[in-house]
Formats: sequence, structure tokens, C-alpha cells
Amino acid sequence: MEYSEYYLVLAGVLNAALITVVIRLAVQQRQRSLSYEYKLKLLSDDVSALCSGAAGAAGHLNRVEQKVKRVMERQDQLDSREPSARALDQANRMVRQGATVEELITTCGLVRAEAELLMLLHRPQNEDDSPLRVVSG
Repeated sequence: MEYSEYYLVLAGVLNAALITVVIRLAVQQRQRSLSYEYKLKLLSDDVSALCSGAAGAAGHLNRVEQKVKRVMERQDQLDSREPSARALDQANRMVRQGATVEELITTCGLVRAEAELLMLLHRPQNEDDSPLRVVSG
């Protein structure tokens, strides 16, 4: 064999080796590509789930904000009521908790007749007591 034949054989072997290396690199590249596509799909699913969760949280937050707004409006209504109505509400609570006429007068700003009337309205009734007494005069 001549040198040229050796070079041809050597060139053929090198070509075969290079083709094998190129094919092996192409296969590895394809595997990496599939792996990246799979990871991208997982990340995309995660982002979709997070977006859905965020949308649900936004809806819940909106409902909570609406409830807070209604509560604040109701509180404003209660605050804007007449001071005497608030004083009577406080006095009624105090009577149920056992306050005295004097405490009602000093704390709620009631006159003695109002404080005594509240005490009569909220006192426990005995069976032999009638709720109203007629005073003849």
C-alpha cells in the first residue's frame, strides 16, 4: 500500500470518528434540550398555579375590603348618632352591669329621673310586683 492509500484509510477512520463524536454531541444536546423543555414546562405550571392563587387571593382581598368598608360606614353611622342616644346605650349597658343611679348621672350625663327610670326598667321583676304601679293622688 502506498502512502496515499494510508492517508485515505486514515481520513476515513478520522471521518468515522468525527461523525461518531458529532452524533454523540447531537444526542447529548437533544437530551439537554428535552431536559430544559421539561423544566420549562414545570416552571410554567408553577407560574400558572401562582397566578391562579394570586387571582383567588385578590378576589378574597376584594371581598374583605368591601366588608371593612361596610363596617366603617356602619361605624360612621353609629358615631354620627345623637350623643344622647349613645349616652342611653351606655347607660343601659351600665344598668345591666349593676351600676347605681349616681353612676349613671355622673358617667352618662343623665338627669336623676332618667337614671331612675332606666333602673326601674331593668330591675328584676318579682312575681307579686306588677311592672307598673298606679299612684292615686
